[in-house]
Amino acid sequence: MARDAVTEVRDRIDVVDLVQGYVPSLKKAGANFKGLCPFHNEKTPSFIVFPDSQNFHCFGCGKGGDIFTFYMLVENVEFREALKELATRAGVELEVGAARPPEEKEKQQRLIEVNELAAMWFNHILLNTRHGEAGRKVVEERGISPEMVNTFKLGFAPESWDALLNFLASRNISAELAAEAGLASTRDSGGHYDRFRNRLMFPIRDREGNTVGFGGRALGDAQPKYLNTAQTLIFDKSSLVYALDLAKDAIREQDQVVVVEGYMDAITAHQFGYRNVVASMGTALTEPQVAQIKRGSSRIVLALDADAAGQMATLRGLETMTDALDAEIKPVPTPNGLLRFERKLKADISIVQLTGGKDPDEYIRQHPESWPELVRTAKPFMDFTIDLLTRNIDLSDPEAKSEAVRRIIPLLRQIPDSVKENHYTRLLARRLDISEQVIVSEKRRSTLGGKSAAIRAGLKPGAVEKTRRRSTEDYLVALLLQHHQLNFPVLEQIPIDDIHDARNREIIELLKDPSTNELQGDDLIIAMDDELADHAEALLDSIRGRPEQFPSNILAETSQVLEKLGRERFTFLMRQLHQNLQEARQANDAEATEELKRQIAALTERRSRYDPAPSPYFRDTRTKQTY
Repeated sequence: MARDAVTEVRDRIDVVDLVQGYVPSLKKAGANFKGLCPFHNEKTPSFIVFPDSQNFHCFGCGKGGDIFTFYMLVENVEFREALKELATRAGVELEVGAARPPEEKEKQQRLIEVNELAAMWFNHILLNTRHGEAGRKVVEERGISPEMVNTFKLGFAPESWDALLNFLASRNISAELAAEAGLASTRDSGGHYDRFRNRLMFPIRDREGNTVGFGGRALGDAQPKYLNTAQTLIFDKSSLVYALDLAKDAIREQDQVVVVEGYMDAITAHQFGYRNVVASMGTALTEPQVAQIKRGSSRIVLALDADAAGQMATLRGLETMTDALDAEIKPVPTPNGLLRFERKLKADISIVQLTGGKDPDEYIRQHPESWPELVRTAKPFMDFTIDLLTRNIDLSDPEAKSEAVRRIIPLLRQIPDSVKENHYTRLLARRLDISEQVIVSEKRRSTLGGKSAAIRAGLKPGAVEKTRRRSTEDYLVALLLQHHQLNFPVLEQIPIDDIHDARNREIIELLKDPSTNELQGDDLIIAMDDELADHAEALLDSIRGRPEQFPSNILAETSQVLEKLGRERFTFLMRQLHQNLQEARQANDAEATEELKRQIAALTERRSRYDPAPSPYFRDTRTKQTY
């Protein structure tokens, strides 16, 4: 990653353009933009975007920051993922490698268009032609409502070797392009034929709703029962999640995502009103799929089939998820007085256990009213894992015991709550009839020399552009990093929503963690991701070489910097409110005028978080008015 990638992304992505994609109500208001806040419910717009400073602030809920902060909040992701996504949008490479040529992007869009056209044709065949009669019969037998047929754009591929190819040819789409889109296969003797024949068709869309491929369910005894689009430039089954485009809003609203296995499981759930359900399309979850799922919520419920194969798929999914999900790197003391760093999951994972061999499709149709309770009482992932791996174990077989411990320890080690971790350690020891100390020793041995060394090896020499102007908040965070052993009393006083740089926010949250109390400076950097570590090291570099000071002087300076930060932010926001108030008065908007007066009063009150004895008045030096 280029050392100034964050700066490059900031320079290339305009905050107004980014926010408008999520806030349709955003409108020009003088030199700035105003709209309804996406982070809390409000009727009068109090969410302001400032093009000059490339920041945003909500005078209602207090949230504010830069493009990274906005994306992290609105998409519920960590800084690393926000940087990766925004860098992609900005065309900034985070790793050394050749840029994707423009013609490849154009080809991807063309393949999407071909798949969209095929989806429309399959849907027409299902609904409006005699060739789709067999498909309509299956739809009726499975109880799929017309609304769901339309929502999921289900279709039917007729029993023909070239019906789709002929249709595409009528739209000037060659057989070669159809094959590139995954819709046609190539004959050994030359030429092409339709890949999907006599199958109920399930269009597969990406998160944005683009049709990138298909799943086709065979009618009768044809094999394979389900046939997917082959790997193409736009279709990779292992990185797609079925129905995510339809479920993402409900997932965010309910702060929970339920993952089922098949197309019909997801469709039935949506038909009965459970819109936060997605499907893994019949495979164990992969890391790219988990990356897609976690964006909406960290509360993940797996509801896969109840048979043995389904349970093992669930376990494989769990093992994948613990590697792919967001985690905190926390320092953990060792007996010899050193520190190691372990991943602690920032997710709540649980398992729905269906009885009687039913899959979610069958269960929901038979007991639709019971589904919410079944999800609510889902079993925590560690209970499920320990039950599954110790259920039929031969307690006289040491190899079987060792294998169970080997598979469970990586999951056990990532439990963020030490009380829960201890509980499951004891539970596993009882189930396997071994000493609890054996499991503790194995867990310690599996981590020694691992994560800490890996993190150290991954660190890069940090420095930002030497010409970059150091902001007040950068200076504040640098002081907190360099002298963290002083346990700054100001840490809890910092209004986190007034910290603009998303990286500075993450560093402050790390500094608040009691487990880092004894660390400072470079030692703290070891616990950070690379992007965060680069920034932190640059902050430390900016204050290296300063004369040594007494702790009391450092504490006093830090308090002064925090006060300065507060004055800067207060002055900026108050001027903005004054400008909006003037515009409201000129427009004779009484409601907005009163709301802005309320916001001015609230901001004046909030000022006390910076200054223990703030003046109740604010003097605008430009207008000479006092508030």
